[in-house]
Amino acid sequence: MNAKKMLISLIPWALFSVIVQRRGADAAGYAALVAAAAATWLIIKDKAAGIRIIDATGVATFLLLALAAFAGGHDLRVHITDYGRGASTLALAVVMLASVPVRPFTEQYARETVPLQHRTSPIFRAVNRRISAAWGLAVLAIAGLHLLAGHLTAAGTGTQTTNLLLNWAAPIGLSLTAIAYTNHTANHAPTASSAPRTE
Repeated sequence: MNAKKMLISLIPWALFSVIVQRRGADAAGYAALVAAAAATWLIIKDKAAGIRIIDATGVATFLLLALAAFAGGHDLRVHITDYGRGASTLALAVVMLASVPVRPFTEQYARETVPLQHRTSPIFRAVNRRISAAWGLAVLAIAGLHLLAGHLTAAGTGTQTTNLLLNWAAPIGLSLTAIAYTNHTANHAPTASSAPRTE
């Protein structure tokens, strides 16, 4: 599976996080617009691959946050700054996990490196279900960390250390774990030719 492209699809969430953390509540709407624009650009840039569910989720989630930030007052923008990172990540986790029993979202990335004749293989689907579930659970945990960080900030008890740990260090660790699991699961599928391959 092309894990690099999947990680690129997560860039809008990182952009939103960086901008609201650096610029604060007054930039919440603009941060969400930048993130929505980035997700839209990813769809346009790689239109031959079709609209990926992660990119579409980014567009919808961040447009909603932008509308709320611009339509609401300062207090709402403060809430978006504190909880928007966690809420948008939670939306992503829900979409990832909801895709598992239907059509695992990682199939959209794996199809780019798997021959056409193997894309309907039960092994291909099973491997992608496991990988999609792992990513969904990792992102769900990351959303919980972001929401906890937002709560601490809103309560005035957050510190630079808790911000670094909950918003950056632990999420990066969980993401690296998900990447490692992706590589291991894809490379140790029962029939390598019919399972997604990592790059």
